[in-house]
Amino acid sequence: MTAESPGSPSALMLEQVSTFSQVRSFSDLDSLAGDTAAREFVNRGPIPPALAAFRYDDYVKISYKHEKATWWDNDSPFCMETFHQGFVQRDRVWLFASERDKNRLIPFSTDDFNYDLPDLDLDSIAGAGHAGIKLAGRIGNESAQEFLTFLGSSYFRGRSERSLYGASARGLAVNVATDGAEEFPFFRAFWVDQPKPGDTSITIRALLDSTSVAGAYEFILKPGTDQTRVSVKASLHFRRIPEKLAIAPLTSMWIWGDGLAGPPKDDRPACHDSDGLLIRTGDLKNSDWTWRAFSRSPYPSVSTFATDKLIGYGVMQRNTSFFHFGDYNAKYNERPSVFVTPAKNWGAGRVELFELPGAHEGIDNIGAYWIPDQPPTTDKPLRLEYTVDFFRGDHGDESNVARATSLEIDRSGKSIEMSVRFAGGQIDKIDSKANVEIQVKTIRGEAIRKDLQKTKTGDWLMTLALEPEEKAPMEVQATLQLDGKTLSETFVYLCPHQEPEFVYPDIYTR
Repeated sequence: MTAESPGSPSALMLEQVSTFSQVRSFSDLDSLAGDTAAREFVNRGPIPPALAAFRYDDYVKISYKHEKATWWDNDSPFCMETFHQGFVQRDRVWLFASERDKNRLIPFSTDDFNYDLPDLDLDSIAGAGHAGIKLAGRIGNESAQEFLTFLGSSYFRGRSERSLYGASARGLAVNVATDGAEEFPFFRAFWVDQPKPGDTSITIRALLDSTSVAGAYEFILKPGTDQTRVSVKASLHFRRIPEKLAIAPLTSMWIWGDGLAGPPKDDRPACHDSDGLLIRTGDLKNSDWTWRAFSRSPYPSVSTFATDKLIGYGVMQRNTSFFHFGDYNAKYNERPSVFVTPAKNWGAGRVELFELPGAHEGIDNIGAYWIPDQPPTTDKPLRLEYTVDFFRGDHGDESNVARATSLEIDRSGKSIEMSVRFAGGQIDKIDSKANVEIQVKTIRGEAIRKDLQKTKTGDWLMTLALEPEEKAPMEVQATLQLDGKTLSETFVYLCPHQEPEFVYPDIYTR
């Protein structure tokens, strides 16, 4: 291998690695991020041509040898594996194990991987590097299982013991959902602290970089049986102020489900990693909850929710019934909800929901993130602290109000009929003859009729007859109240006049 061969470390990269090896703490990393932002941005280097030519089917034939994992061969409660470059995974990350106040560089080696690719010349990819990392841990005396991965740009995914990987979080998003091109900050290097026997958490630090910003990140992973929490601390140094800065972004997939039928040859009732956006505002003791069920239009859509008292937001997989999905392979009913909670008040701003058409279920088409009203500056860093929780089902704190658990839309009549089922809270104890009211607000349409009935199971079924007034989809907002008291979360939906039609790929031939 020579310094000039494709994918091999350049002199500049080796100089960076020497600098990276000096990072001992978050304070050191913060200083490094500031120094990085003060210099001209250096783009990623190329990867070996053989890896660049990979297709997905090639890439998945490479697997890490578990016994090669860092801290595998001792009594450590956590161990670390790496991802291989190739296909769309073209980032190269430098990886250090922080052991006894010293950083040990984890070199890339083809000896760490199994290659089910007989025609691949391993010498041709000797200049490759790590594309990302995965953290595995033990809960009790169980064998190690993955709980957190970092792969691609600034994406990371977590799971609890009782869930699978699903929706992703990102370190940062820049100029998302604008007329221009989105900028994708990426992690250049990771430092992972060696855990001690008995530790229930592990600390990962990362240097983020892009043309606009360099940042220091610290992630503390605490896996759990029902919930895995990633505590995040970040310090962002700006080279320039972007058009839109998206804080704590989440990414998910929704192709069909409540409100939209799937392709005719696929009999699965639903196909999604998440079914809605949940926003919590107000105060902790008496929070206001907003539920925006996902929809899918043939064009990009942006919805905003302004607030000056954000408690948290998340992309939720509220429905965890297997029969809602009927998929033994993807197991969407076991995908986690992902919820962001600021450690301190982030001030005035808005939660933004970005919905794309999406060609198929292998493509994420949902984004949710926080946009501050006060833009950052180049003269001082923007410092953030928050948690990202991964768990199955509903948010445990949403117990004071009823939740919208299902949605049906009927367009066969003169008006659009929308039915929403509310359950939970204390709503099942309210007498069916009580004067429960539906508070409705609409944009670009009118609710010409509304009806509410209590079911035999104690749920309440709200039915609205909607009449469009403009060509664009109607926005519908509804809340249940009794004697001025709020009984339910605020249900929000973007309702097109006609059910959107999509051309699905041949994969949907079940």
